[in-house]
Amino acid sequence: MRRTAVLALTTALGLSLAAPALAGHGHGNGPKHKDKAATYYVGSAIRSINPTPEMLADNFYLGGFGLGSGKIGNAVDPGVYAQEPHLATGILNGGAPGYGVAVRALAIGDGRHTITLAQLDLQGYFSAYKQGPFGLVDIRNDAAAEIAKIAGTRKDLPTAGSILVDSNHSHGGPDTAGVWGGVPTTYLQLVHKQAVAAIVAAWTQMQPAHLSFGVSHAGVAGQQSQYPDDDPLLSNDFSDDPNNQVMDDELRIIRATDAETDAPLVTYLNFSAHPTVLGGGNRKVSADYTGPLSNMLGEDGSFGFAQVATLGRTHTAGPRCQTPGLSGDAAGVCAIDGYATRVMNHAREAIANAKPLTGKAVVGMHSFMLMDLAENAPIVSMSYAGTLIGAPVYRSVNAPWLTGDVLGTPTFSGRIGDVLLSGGPGEMYPQILDTVNKTVPARGHIDLGTAGDFLGYLIAPLEAYPEPVRHDILDGPPPPTVRACDFGVPSPVGCPAPIDSDNHLFNPSFTLGERITCSLLRGAGLVMGVGEQTYWSAYQRCAAFADDLARPADFDTTFPAQPDLSSVLTH
Repeated sequence: MRRTAVLALTTALGLSLAAPALAGHGHGNGPKHKDKAATYYVGSAIRSINPTPEMLADNFYLGGFGLGSGKIGNAVDPGVYAQEPHLATGILNGGAPGYGVAVRALAIGDGRHTITLAQLDLQGYFSAYKQGPFGLVDIRNDAAAEIAKIAGTRKDLPTAGSILVDSNHSHGGPDTAGVWGGVPTTYLQLVHKQAVAAIVAAWTQMQPAHLSFGVSHAGVAGQQSQYPDDDPLLSNDFSDDPNNQVMDDELRIIRATDAETDAPLVTYLNFSAHPTVLGGGNRKVSADYTGPLSNMLGEDGSFGFAQVATLGRTHTAGPRCQTPGLSGDAAGVCAIDGYATRVMNHAREAIANAKPLTGKAVVGMHSFMLMDLAENAPIVSMSYAGTLIGAPVYRSVNAPWLTGDVLGTPTFSGRIGDVLLSGGPGEMYPQILDTVNKTVPARGHIDLGTAGDFLGYLIAPLEAYPEPVRHDILDGPPPPTVRACDFGVPSPVGCPAPIDSDNHLFNPSFTLGERITCSLLRGAGLVMGVGEQTYWSAYQRCAAFADDLARPADFDTTFPAQPDLSSVLTH
């Protein structure tokens, strides 16, 4: 969109182009910069991570539905598996752009520093892998090292700590976690190679740009909101639980336009909704709705990039495909296109609302390592011996990633001007980011789920646990509602329903969510220039996690790479 058009639109809407200054962060907007769009540097790239036919023929599983492959030792099928294994039979729509799987990368710099956001269209991806140096920390370290080799005299190099990589958590994505049967090690090698290539390419293609930031709202089915909408996009898994009413229904847009010509360069969207549109019956590798949505975001010729936000207990709502009678790939394409179209309709409002980032251009990001006792015995057991049930969980069991039952994982905190970025290593409950965003003064925020690791559901605060725990084995609304169960006995606590919800089953510990909240508050203080304990100390529960303060920023990037065992661990 031309700047003249932006001016006309914002004037018509009664909006101001001036961004509010962020108080107290040490980078104040002087008068000469107050209303002038800042000059940033932006680059983007995409690389395919579609599996080859040979990989697909080698027990290539999709993730997200059921548990395990049903194969004892991941090899012998006992014939007692209750659900059909989630084996891939091909790539949706022939792997056409947006319908297969890819890695997208977006680099943003201020002339002195560069941060990078990248996303893998996969069910989940770990910090480190048993098979070798293919994890997210390896991708970050290797991409930073590759850029340093070609940097020449440039000073705006990203560090590994300023590179954030997540997975979009597509339930049609390859099972790179190994929880549902896994993928060949050759595929992990492909993902690593292509992710590094995308990040390096995004950095090399950076050019001067103006950025704008805008927000609209998706709406939540059945939930009263100050943002009424007749087409809610989201649903809340625990909509009847008073302790889990907070939702993240923002659609957050960053628009980049050429600093000279105003031509569109990037349209980035941050949005919370599980990519599960294709459902459990799908057998085709797919990014789910985020793929076609990224295509749609680029309708003006820009680079489109839809990156997932909180995800925790947040699913899609409303219609998908509106064309009856379709089957096969046509039905799958129609479903994800249908939902993506509805999201795009809401995103256009955020684009229209977007206002330039003014003042001094500033970016920065760091990762922060935390250590937590993982008391969830099934998760820890699967990490060490999941192959016995066809769930050969691939996450490294070497220090610092898992030492006995002590889990090591990163969080991320960054900024683009006065917009705060917060990333956590799993499907964060919305309350986590709600606490952070209410504590830290900022113009807006970008919330990034499954960032740097993939640890399942991250539940916080502690008061949010009762319903997820109850739904491990019981269904129905919260007590004391009395229900008549199948066996004819009234029950005030719900009726037996094993794994009615997997939110607590795939939650590593009761303290991890609170610890992540505190780590994000610590990081926000550092990147916003007010000190690591300013926001951290404002949340009283952080005192219990003071040991995390002893580990410096970017500590997670300093450990030796996982030994390459790909020659002996082929699957």
